Amino acid sequence: MILDPGIYTNIFPVEVPKEAIPMMQARRSRFPDLRSLRQELLEKNQRAWVYAEGDTVYGYGPDAQILEKFGFQDVSLGLMEVPRLATRIIIEGFVNALREQGYEIHFRKGHWQVYPSREYSSVARGAVLVLVYRGYDLRPLFWKDLATGEITFGIIVDVTWAFKDNANQALNLAQIKRRYGDYVVLAIGQAQGEYLPGTRRLNTEVARQRLQEHVLPFVQKHSEFTLPCSGDAHLMPVPVRVVLGGEEQ
Repeated sequence: MILDPGIYTNIFPVEVPKEAIPMMQARRSRFPDLRSLRQELLEKNQRAWVYAEGDTVYGYGPDAQILEKFGFQDVSLGLMEVPRLATRIIIEGFVNALREQGYEIHFRKGHWQVYPSREYSSVARGAVLVLVYRGYDLRPLFWKDLATGEITFGIIVDVTWAFKDNANQALNLAQIKRRYGDYVVLAIGQAQGEYLPGTRRLNTEVARQRLQEHVLPFVQKHSEFTLPCSGDAHLMPVPVRVVLGGEEQ
């Protein structure tokens, strides 16, 4: 996809069902710590998830009815009513779809990193071999549309990187520099597009290139996914555009 001229963010709006969705809910006071409940659901292979927001714990998923035995009750809820819950459901649905397609998933506090399986480039120098994996860093968010006053949901999509040696052991750039020296670090930077090919010159177009060559195709390829609570979501292919303006004189 070729974007029209302008300034764009890496935020992609998400369309979700507007109608009320069946869920479960319970008082937060009954579950001061959700970890044990989540662990029990996981051990029993139940496709049910719980999320706390305010003084309420919400339950959802194909097997959510099992939560009745823990004191949850049925409720019908619109995603716009609890936007923080909605962002959690959106990112879980998106990540679940990627997992089914073979992506490797890593949760980091507040965001998810996903890597296509077996897709990497390599940096070699003599006996040194470093595998460079390109992935995507995902963060859900919501905001109020100033024009309509409605809540809008989105996913921030960034390019991220991981490194392994030829024994499949994870590395970071500090370890790579210490073990293999600046030459290999520079070569990795070139593989990432940070430097122009074969040079030490910074690539001033790297942000635009990553958006056009990596982020946009990734979003377009995975634009449709199913929410764990029920219903489908659509990740819009065009990111949020920055509109510059000022006060009229």
